[in-house]
Amino acid sequence: MYPSNLGGSGRGNRLNHATVSKLEAIFRECPYPNENRRRQISEELELSLNQVKFWFQNRKTKLKAISERIDNNALRRENENIQSENLLMRESLQNAFCLSCGGLPVGSVERKLQLQSLKAKNIQLAKEARGRLLNPIVGLPSPYQHSHVLSTPGFNQDIPAPAPALDCYIPDPPSDDVALDYCIPTPASVLAVDHSIPALASDPWLGQDIPHLPTLATLDQDIPPLGQDTSTLPQDHMPKDLDQELDALRGILNNDLIFQSIINQRIDLDNAMMSQIANNAIEELIKLLDMNQPFWSIHDWKLVLKRDNYQSILGRRHCLPGPHARIESSKDSRIVDMNAEQLVQMFMNLEKWVDLFPTIVTKAQTIQVLENGLVGNRSGALLLINAEMHILSHLVPTRQFYFLRYCKQIKEGVWVIGDVSIDSLEYKTIVPRIWRRPSGCLIQEMNHGLCKVSWVEHVEVDDKMQTHQLFTDVICCNNAYGAERWLSTLKRMCERFACASAETIPSCDESGEAILSLEGKKSVMHLAHRMVKTFCRTLDVSDCENFPYLTRMMNNGEVTIIVRKNNSEQDVPQGLILSAATSFLLPHSPENVFDFLIDNKKRAKWEPFWYGKPGHEIQRISTGNNPGNFISITKALGPSDNNMIVLQESYADGLGSMMVYSAFDTETMNFAMRGEDTSQLLVLPSGFTISGDGHSNAFEGQSRQVVSKGSLVTLMLQVLASSTPSMDMIDMEFVGSVTTLVSSTVEKIKAALNCSN
Repeated sequence: MYPSNLGGSGRGNRLNHATVSKLEAIFRECPYPNENRRRQISEELELSLNQVKFWFQNRKTKLKAISERIDNNALRRENENIQSENLLMRESLQNAFCLSCGGLPVGSVERKLQLQSLKAKNIQLAKEARGRLLNPIVGLPSPYQHSHVLSTPGFNQDIPAPAPALDCYIPDPPSDDVALDYCIPTPASVLAVDHSIPALASDPWLGQDIPHLPTLATLDQDIPPLGQDTSTLPQDHMPKDLDQELDALRGILNNDLIFQSIINQRIDLDNAMMSQIANNAIEELIKLLDMNQPFWSIHDWKLVLKRDNYQSILGRRHCLPGPHARIESSKDSRIVDMNAEQLVQMFMNLEKWVDLFPTIVTKAQTIQVLENGLVGNRSGALLLINAEMHILSHLVPTRQFYFLRYCKQIKEGVWVIGDVSIDSLEYKTIVPRIWRRPSGCLIQEMNHGLCKVSWVEHVEVDDKMQTHQLFTDVICCNNAYGAERWLSTLKRMCERFACASAETIPSCDESGEAILSLEGKKSVMHLAHRMVKTFCRTLDVSDCENFPYLTRMMNNGEVTIIVRKNNSEQDVPQGLILSAATSFLLPHSPENVFDFLIDNKKRAKWEPFWYGKPGHEIQRISTGNNPGNFISITKALGPSDNNMIVLQESYADGLGSMMVYSAFDTETMNFAMRGEDTSQLLVLPSGFTISGDGHSNAFEGQSRQVVSKGSLVTLMLQVLASSTPSMDMIDMEFVGSVTTLVSSTVEKIKAALNCSN
């Protein structure tokens, strides 16, 4: 049924079958038509704009309801199957019998008693084996020695513990569970000296009774002089059963060697399997990078993978189940201002890789180095990596990947670096929501220190249900993590590194508080880079492990408050830190919103700590070709904050922009501008991220660049609530004040842009 403002009754406004069929065909091609497309449809089918708009809305709502019904039915069937399997397992356990003897199963109590008995038996056997190893000279197991022999004055004094036989290899100790399961005494227990073992007349390990015990005189005759090498003794002087007992002990210890050998073989097998996966991924990636046809087609002036051709030629299947799983694929290329070999080194060093993509990669860890590769060019290097990626807002879910990264030089000056996801029992989530198909880049060396980077991004993802509705179109329909974002970030960061290396000092005012040396410029740029990394890491709040004491205090529908205790992070203040974040829509392009926010003259309209007065910019450092890419040092002119200096970094590219800032006192800022080490300075950044709204797009210019009509803005403000991290409570009145401050800042921005309503 359509809304009443369309005119007429509901039945009178029904569409005929031919019109519905045409709308269905259009919907299959383009389920999200923009305003221009809807106007074309209305003219073609002689319908009003509202009819077209509401038909598409209703159709999507109907599909969503059908999809949810299918999901519910699938979950219900799965639940029923699990219950049936559970019932069968219980019945099987009740009717189970022993395969060896055919008897009834042992109950839990009897099983525990038997396990304790086996453990005690294992300890006894370990002690007996220990005695045999510690007494090879006498030649008798320690249970058969008289206690007065061990306590004879002068016999045990100043005598070092005997070493094991030279031909008896002692491997690393297995775990306790393995030792118990296989009845293997650990070497640590075997070699430990213990003189408290009682004498026994029979040895169950040998399986027979000893007819008589040796006397003290016999023992004295058998013991060689102290310090004499037992290898020099004649064979008939050694006890007859000593060799047999040592052989038995070596057999026990060799079980550990066999067990360790099995583990090593399994590790070698896993490594070989991962190497094969990486090689196959590189081969597929090279095909996707090298050929546009038959794999790629142009959609909205971007390269998108042809799914049918890809599956038919390469024979790949979907990795993620579920009706909401989708494929994200994209391809792009750029020329960046960096030497190819240097760029390869940064990709294979995860710390530098995070520095290269600070607004995308929030965390990266090398799990295992399988191959180091050739020295210099890293060809053949293979790493196992766990990484987390996050963009734009606290409302966007984090993407966690567990993947292999393989670097291969295919010819002189050309490298391929490929990533591919693999299964992991340790890092695998209960329900996988992201899978990285062969993705990566081709790096080609060029003249003048430049290189060309071609990028393919290809993932399967199922995060629509976890993504906030504000960002559903941006994340789920516009390839937000695609090749364009990676290459835009890479190009911008390479320009930033080039500006940091340039031997030029930016101009400044005549106040004297400015950067006057190259060391000062590098120091301030390093501090600003760390500020941006900290801001992006803090904005990622979807994973509680990012902050060990993360607690969602309140979410009133607009402002999200996160309070965390910081005891370990070295680059932010110690204590209770309060972060307030909110995301909102503006009916202005991202370029206009960004220009408004970075304008110092207009900043006083929304900045609460500038008290309505414009700030005085002391110095500006360019970080790229875009005029909006710069670092600025600005002095606030408020009545009570005349000692406050604001360090700010901003950037803009085709996918959005960011502005991050943090306040410092004059002494701290002068310390950085003198070129001192800023790695220990504490930062608590706040800032904005700006992106297109994801659905109001138009093409502009000869390049047909996508220009967004609306903007999604995220504001995050951070304050130190208390310098005492041991506090368990926070003043809720203070939380309310911060929430009000963020809300009022948003309202001031909307009022300044004439979009309060």
